[in-house]
Amino acid sequence: MNLKGIFSNKSESTKLFLFVMIVFISSLIGILSIGIIFADAGELKFNQENINQLKITQLISSVFIFIIPPLLFSYFENDQHLKGLGFNSKFKRQNILIILMIILFSQPLVAYCMQLNLDFINFITDYIPKVIEGMKQMEDSAEEATMAFLKMDNIGDLLFNLFLIAIIPAIGEEMFFRRVIQKKLKNILRNPHIAILITSFIFSAIHMQFFGFLPRFFLGMVLGYLFYYSGNLWMSVIAHFINNALAILLMYLPFTERIDMDISQLERTEISMIQATIFLIIVLFFIYLYKQINSKEIA
Repeated sequence: MNLKGIFSNKSESTKLFLFVMIVFISSLIGILSIGIIFADAGELKFNQENINQLKITQLISSVFIFIIPPLLFSYFENDQHLKGLGFNSKFKRQNILIILMIILFSQPLVAYCMQLNLDFINFITDYIPKVIEGMKQMEDSAEEATMAFLKMDNIGDLLFNLFLIAIIPAIGEEMFFRRVIQKKLKNILRNPHIAILITSFIFSAIHMQFFGFLPRFFLGMVLGYLFYYSGNLWMSVIAHFINNALAILLMYLPFTERIDMDISQLERTEISMIQATIFLIIVLFFIYLYKQINSKEIA
């Protein structure tokens, strides 16, 4: 039985529903796979003793949630393989430089969004303290996992983390969110901006880290427009990779003891509204330039 293109005649709403079903089934298979592989491991806690098991768990989860479903969906929707997924091998070299500038100048804005996020949480803590306390425990657990993941003693650890935290999420999450969800919502709503907005909200919410919701939402918006204005998924994949790789490299450099850098102090650096506005104008300028260069390629 040939399953290629069996979704091609379905409506966009039906296709989106079928994609959600594929994600659900694939996620269950991933969970079962993890359960079988680590059946004798007991409860996995975030510490250095079982960090390799946790990394393998993360890898399996990412593959079954973010990579396999978009690949299957593309196969069922059409017979164009990578091209059908939005990957275009034709690169405009100036795009890479512009993307690099956008991501670099976005970092202070990400920090400012984090400040706004924390201010909002502090504001509502008095109204829903138990809910916030539960979120704080989830955030502490996520931070513990992140620090365990990012402890790198050698170049091998760095390369594996780049693969696990930068390459896999960049490819998988961009196929998942930008190529499938954003594009389907755009076709359903007939409004690319609302589609990007909703996709960015889902992109941030699905990570289940409320304390970092606004920074991730902002990043989702940037990635959404990079894909929309170019029609090439490689552009948002590259931007996503650069963003994640920067964080990994900043964590790795202090471990080399060649650079005296206090990451925690860097994270506590406050960005004023005026500074954030200046960086926002710069980012918007580069996005406008990017749009003009790719004006004939809009997805």
